[in-house]
Amino acid sequence: MTHGSNNKLVLIVDDTPTNVGVISGVLKCAYRTKVATNGEKALVLASAAEKPDLILLDVMMPGMDGYEVCRRLKANPVTRDIPVIFLTAKTDAIDEENGFEVGAVDYIHKPFSGPIVLARVRTQLALQDALAQAREAQNQADELL
Repeated sequence: MTHGSNNKLVLIVDDTPTNVGVISGVLKCAYRTKVATNGEKALVLASAAEKPDLILLDVMMPGMDGYEVCRRLKANPVTRDIPVIFLTAKTDAIDEENGFEVGAVDYIHKPFSGPIVLARVRTQLALQDALAQAREAQNQADELL
């Protein structure tokens, strides 16, 4: 089951329209995108029939913050395996630690550069594909035994 990168769906979660615009602009040449402007909407979109392949998640949002959104994503079997990259203006090491503790795979600091966002997204999606292929190979090996 291989998809070209064009079929990959990235969910952008940010309450700032400017950020959403910049990220969408950078990603739209390579990926499909969906946008959620708050944590609640992000959780709904993440567990929809067509789940995102990756989530770019802002930390500081009104209501539910990014850490809580990530915690809930990781607690749900349906969304647990979707990689989450935090987007944040918080640059303290402790903030990053919190992000990794709740299950993020990477951190992108604001103000972010388009090429870096694209590179980090591409890397994580390639990693997910490699893991999926490894699981598939393992399943085939198990069936042979």
